[in-house]
Amino acid sequence: MRANVPTIEPRSDRVTQRYDLAIAGGGPAGSAAAWQAAKTGARVILLDKAEFPRDKPCGDGLTPRAVSFIQKMGLASEVAKFHRVNGAKVFSPSEWELAFPRRPGMPNHGHTARRLELDALLLKNVESAGVEVRQSAEVIGPVLDDTGRVTGVALKSGEKVLADAVIAADGAYSPIKKALKLDSQYNGYSAIAIRAEMPVSAPDADSLDIYLQLRFRGDQLPGYGWVFPLGGGRANIGLGYMNSYKKWQQINATQLLGDFMATLPPEWELPSIDDLKKSKGLQAWRLPMGFTAWPPWRPGVLFAGDALGAARPVSGAGISKALQSGLAAGECAIASLTNGGPDDFTNYAQRMHEAWGKEYRRGRFFHKLVGIPAIAGAGLKVLDAVNHPGFRAHFLFWEGWHDAR
Repeated sequence: MRANVPTIEPRSDRVTQRYDLAIAGGGPAGSAAAWQAAKTGARVILLDKAEFPRDKPCGDGLTPRAVSFIQKMGLASEVAKFHRVNGAKVFSPSEWELAFPRRPGMPNHGHTARRLELDALLLKNVESAGVEVRQSAEVIGPVLDDTGRVTGVALKSGEKVLADAVIAADGAYSPIKKALKLDSQYNGYSAIAIRAEMPVSAPDADSLDIYLQLRFRGDQLPGYGWVFPLGGGRANIGLGYMNSYKKWQQINATQLLGDFMATLPPEWELPSIDDLKKSKGLQAWRLPMGFTAWPPWRPGVLFAGDALGAARPVSGAGISKALQSGLAAGECAIASLTNGGPDDFTNYAQRMHEAWGKEYRRGRFFHKLVGIPAIAGAGLKVLDAVNHPGFRAHFLFWEGWHDAR
């Protein structure tokens, strides 16, 4: 890693400074990576195409693990201001409650946070840590040297920002990954999700409500609907389903969301799906899962968050995994630059494989299995019939949630 003294590269389109680390993307993964790297004294720049605050389509749920990462970044008092949730309420279709898993050193609760507010909070924290943040700076691809190693990023403006290493936290449609024409050793997969924030005529809940019965033309889909309270009489309501279902391309996600909303209590007085369309309140997105870039690095570049395909199998939870992969990428990038150089980030691959390898391998198998409607339907019947919280938790979430009662 070079000293914190900028050097001027030969003029191309513009004169650019050189950094230890350039990060593309200002979401949770990019901000976590930048914060972690800046702690070492590295000269870090973070670039994002948007002007913050900006919204992102998301379920807006923060699990206890996600909360713990945000606390680690020095934002414990700030994250505590978001709406608190103490567990999950699951409808399969029978109703049952689960408290969050108990883990040493982690909170026993979660929060819901609009990405409009959360991402701006994380970015401000990164700037306070000494990171140079450039908004309205769209990264369109990598800069390569004669050997093919990534040596920086190219901006839409024509500028090139050079760095000893790059972290691509630039989303599901990562321009850096696309330009490098990267594939994965694993068969990553995706979920399709749609959501809207809306008023709810009911007291603010303190649980993440999950509805497992989600059907298309009679088929049980590999997915679920959700109602996540945001506080102030508003909620994030949406659904998601995996593309292992053979007819997934025939699904009109907007119509499916309208059908799901029609099953919710009429006394909530939810707006119609047509009203949501007119107000442009609907947002749909693709959620890559199961490592869509593996190994998670190439010479000069590491991938984090959705660019890695880091969303959690089964639930699709993305914020926690984005934060975790970002923190690991920031640490491993600086460690490699300090001790060997930018040609080998195997330490990052080892870290991710140790943390998630077994879980994601099961996830790829589960993804294929529940894409078959008969199997998905049978699994839901078993889950609904067996009144044992431990079994239900492991079957559904693959970890030890427990009965909230």
